[in-house]
Amino acid sequence: MLDAVRFEELGLPAAAILTEPFRTTGRVMAELQGFSDYPFATIPHPVASLTDEQVRAAADAVTPAVESLLLSGVAAAPPQAAGEPVTAAGSDGGLAGLEDVVESLAEALRADRADLTAERTGTTIVFRLHIPDEACAECVLPSSMLVPILQSRVDAELGPGLTVELDDPRTSVT
Repeated sequence: MLDAVRFEELGLPAAAILTEPFRTTGRVMAELQGFSDYPFATIPHPVASLTDEQVRAAADAVTPAVESLLLSGVAAAPPQAAGEPVTAAGSDGGLAGLEDVVESLAEALRADRADLTAERTGTTIVFRLHIPDEACAECVLPSSMLVPILQSRVDAELGPGLTVELDDPRTSVT
């Protein structure tokens, strides 16, 4: 999704293809880049276990949607001015509480069988990533991508000046 958005920012038509469980994750990623209504195509999940014939069938099935996305030109430059935070759909103009922020972000992670909680102490918010199924750990965005997403959402919804930390079990030393 991020690559497609970056191409669009450069004025190059692009089409993102996501597997169905990652719809919410894709929407969040696009939204945080200023493309809240960025269209994308979806295919059934999983794809890694498909045979070559099944991959070709999936590609054939999604081709009309990709062609439409590339030719429609619907993606445009973000409406926000450069550097202006993107506000989440349905937000209340930055007055949302931490619980609302956590829930909207956790919704995206649940597609990957993960969850999120948070605790605020002063100006620091510690998000805790919960991945109960180790097999799904590699499907969840890495910390290096999650932290900027968390920080962006916190800045947009709760205002600047808060520090975000992520407790990620994949990076914890045991």
